[in-house]
Amino acid sequence: MRKILFAMALGVAALSGAQTLTTLPPNNGSGGIFLDLTPTTNTLSFNSFATYFSGAVGLNVSVEVYTRPGSYVGFQTGAAGWTLSQTVTGVAAGTAVKSAPVVLTTPIILSAGTTTGIYLHAITSGGGIRYQGTGTTATTTFSNADLTLFSAHSRTGAISFGGTLFTPRAFSGDINYSAVPEPATMAALGLGVAALLRRRRR
Repeated sequence: MRKILFAMALGVAALSGAQTLTTLPPNNGSGGIFLDLTPTTNTLSFNSFATYFSGAVGLNVSVEVYTRPGSYVGFQTGAAGWTLSQTVTGVAAGTAVKSAPVVLTTPIILSAGTTTGIYLHAITSGGGIRYQGTGTTATTTFSNADLTLFSAHSRTGAISFGGTLFTPRAFSGDINYSAVPEPATMAALGLGVAALLRRRRR
């Protein structure tokens, strides 16, 4: 019985295995960065991100995480249309070294085929998020089989929606996500467990 339940748990884990979409290293900063996340065919859970902070190694950096339904484009100038989802803590690893993953306290669900706007702004003085785009035509779109990321705007300073708006500027780092099993799949697994439990009681 335990072996069967363990196998089912492994099946769920395989369906929702962690994946990463990586962009380019930074060449500018710092402050906050806007990005759009659009899953291709499956609903995804955005679980954490890794990025580059401008602060000294070991500095704890608070990052406000805002979300909005639809693209961020046209909503870069103020908080209207945004929801402050959470404030998370990252640790600076050096201006040219990617941080350890910054784990979201509440994963953000990204519906399949639908764009979700994300705004990450470091509110710790001297610990802003760095980004890429200076002196070049920034690469603003990144994708893999699961997810497309678009990012072309940043804001400077340690106040969300404050500072100066720059473009093209794009997110530097990793977006870590996992697939969300479809309700029908979870229901089938639940029925299987229930059947096994009934059989065991008999």
